[in-house]
Amino acid sequence: AAGGATDLIFRALAATTGKYLGKPVVVVNKPGGGGAVGYTEGMKAAPDGYTLTAAVTPMTILPHQVSTAFTYKNFEPILNVVSDPSMFLIRSDAPWKSLKEFLDYAKQNPDMITVGNSGAGGGVHLVALAFEKAAGVKFNHIPFSGGGPSVTAILGGHVNAVSVSPPEGIPQIQAGKLKIIALFAEKRLPMFPDVPTVKEQGIHFAMGMWRGLAAPKGTPADVIKKLHDAFKQGMDDPVLKKNAADMAVNLDYLGSEAFGKLIAGDHEFYGKLVKDIK
Repeated sequence: AAGGATDLIFRALAATTGKYLGKPVVVVNKPGGGGAVGYTEGMKAAPDGYTLTAAVTPMTILPHQVSTAFTYKNFEPILNVVSDPSMFLIRSDAPWKSLKEFLDYAKQNPDMITVGNSGAGGGVHLVALAFEKAAGVKFNHIPFSGGGPSVTAILGGHVNAVSVSPPEGIPQIQAGKLKIIALFAEKRLPMFPDVPTVKEQGIHFAMGMWRGLAAPKGTPADVIKKLHDAFKQGMDDPVLKKNAADMAVNLDYLGSEAFGKLIAGDHEFYGKLVKDIK
């Protein structure tokens, strides 16, 4: 959906890549089904290099949760762009001042804390499910039609917390409206050096999302290479690097082969995780 992490990141990349590709890059939002609507449409596109899909972690999760028309095998990986930790945000005027207070309340009041996500079965939903298992609590999960709408919901007081990835909610954190109550990273975010990870607070848990580009299966290798080279130049552009830093986004380039191995590995990983959580 518009305003979500994937939308913001790829709009920034589209803006820097067009000049290297020699053609404008247009972002089209296809929200719904935790990403299933967009993946299905991307899978069905002509394999000519003109329609690409934002390949994000849920591509490897959704097929294990619901019946989908696609798996990662319906796509040709082009490159990975970012890898970011997920996190929980709460309103700054919320009653919990620390992760301990938040989790203590959740333990004493099972299912009472509502946690919004960008869609049932999506990546940040699974992160929230995995975290509640690691923390020994039970949340009430509320799906929305994207990361942007979930942030709007918490700003309006409709949920107690939201499970998001940077850059979702970053402007609202900087404005003092929201705060990070749980950071699922291996290390602190440079933009928020005073926010400890949940690992630092005694919960051995870290989880995040990767976001890259893929083409429909059968796209010729020379087309994949041309797309890879142009988007890599777009990633390396100083304007994109500054935009990524401003959004607290971690650029993490992987080429076509390495990205393909990451996708295949996570398909197996999340298949096991979904079974464990169920």
